[in-house]
Amino acid sequence: MLIRSFLVCVAVCLVALPSAAPAQTYGDGFGVGGVLLPSGAGTLLAKTRVGSSLGLEFALALSTYSNGSTSSSDFSVGVGALQHWNTDSQLQPYLGARVDIASSSYKFGETDESDTSFGLFGALGAEYFVTKRLSLEGEAALGFRFGSFSMNTGTRLAALLYF
Repeated sequence: MLIRSFLVCVAVCLVALPSAAPAQTYGDGFGVGGVLLPSGAGTLLAKTRVGSSLGLEFALALSTYSNGSTSSSDFSVGVGALQHWNTDSQLQPYLGARVDIASSSYKFGETDESDTSFGLFGALGAEYFVTKRLSLEGEAALGFRFGSFSMNTGTRLAALLYF
């Protein structure tokens, strides 16, 4: 009887509480997700909004490979600021900037190399909300990497779940 009463209480809460919550708009809360493409990136993302249109993004990437005498590892951590438009609609274009610090190492036989660099990137993209809590994000980025100076371009497709 106690188990049945507990299950009824849980069912009532699951039905009643979502309707009592304030209406959520697209992008409200804290988003957690990852980069889907390019594959092998191994990047975790976290996003939140400051105000209605300014988004802050945090990224952490780790990739390792080992096969006999060959191994490599890449690690990066970054932060970005994104200005969103149409914040009350499902499709929200954005323009932003990111900075990151990346470290990579490579070993092949007796050859051992490592590199640490600092990146500064501009991004243009859009976030499409499938539901008010689930989004897909696509973007193109252009930037510079300092340490071993280079100009970089890139695209990505990411998915985020908002809490």
